[in-house]
Amino acid sequence: MIEKEYLASRVATANEAQLVAIMYEGLIDTFNECISNLDEKESLDILMDKCRDILAELMATLTGDSEIANNYKSLYLYINNNITEGYITKDKSKFEEAIKVMTPLYEGWNELGEKMYMDNIKENKGPKVVAGMTYGKGYVNESVMNNQNRWEKG
Repeated sequence: MIEKEYLASRVATANEAQLVAIMYEGLIDTFNECISNLDEKESLDILMDKCRDILAELMATLTGDSEIANNYKSLYLYINNNITEGYITKDKSKFEEAIKVMTPLYEGWNELGEKMYMDNIKENKGPKVVAGMTYGKGYVNESVMNNQNRWEKG
């Protein structure tokens, strides 16, 4: 339960690049779990579904027809084919290869996310809108602070 709360907190506070890094991190962790569970069919089936869900989400984030987007799509399809072959043949080297391919991508996105985070701190960029709730006897008031630093009814 604590892990889910920690992950939810990370996702809620992450910038765009950090979100991608979190997805890569989850994918790499799941590849490692697949290696550990190669002989357990039910566990492996669930883990493979999780891998494919993450890959599908990563593919869904790609927009346009740029060379970079096409390269990422090809890479995700390659990984999917590779882990499918590893699943069928129970070959852990296919999952290890997927980890080798994804690790530099994770490191790059993670570094970019940290840079974006530090840039925001240097520029003192806070949230655009601040929201809060006050509780009274038998009612809840919701207020939002707009960009002009005025509170409005939410």
